[in-house]
Amino acid sequence: MNALSLLIFLLMLQVNYSHATDINIENTPAQINVEKAYLRASIPGSNISAAYMTIVNNGEKTVTLLGASSNISPRIEIHQNTMKNNMMRMRKMEIISIKAKERIALQPSGIHLMLFDVTKPLQPQQEVELTLHFSNSEPVSLQVPIFSPIQEKSAQKSDEQHSHMQHHH
Repeated sequence: MNALSLLIFLLMLQVNYSHATDINIENTPAQINVEKAYLRASIPGSNISAAYMTIVNNGEKTVTLLGASSNISPRIEIHQNTMKNNMMRMRKMEIISIKAKERIALQPSGIHLMLFDVTKPLQPQQEVELTLHFSNSEPVSLQVPIFSPIQEKSAQKSDEQHSHMQHHH
């Protein structure tokens, strides 16, 4: 991958997007729900992508995400973006622990899944199977839609409008 493609991809990671693709996994011992899952469409000339979602632990015990797998990528890592000295840095994380009754958002400019050596271009309107691996639960497989940047922005706007319309009593 050339430097320009990498720069464009890293800049795209900074935009905060979400979309509602909710999957409830009732049969897992930890009662894990995956919400708002999507993969970023490929950038021409690039063989990396990122996956975003919210993982909800409805169980009574902490669950630990060890990683993910897919037939479109031989290597998927958990990464976290952090801002240090006005520079965005990305580092690999070994695990994500999600306490009982808590949720964690995998999102741009934060924690996310990085897919390396993607075997084919990821086109919008397609879906890809992604399997999440937990230390204390069965693997969770889900069909994840691929979004273009325009779809991501549209989903973000609809989520923002929806959250502004909710009333808290």
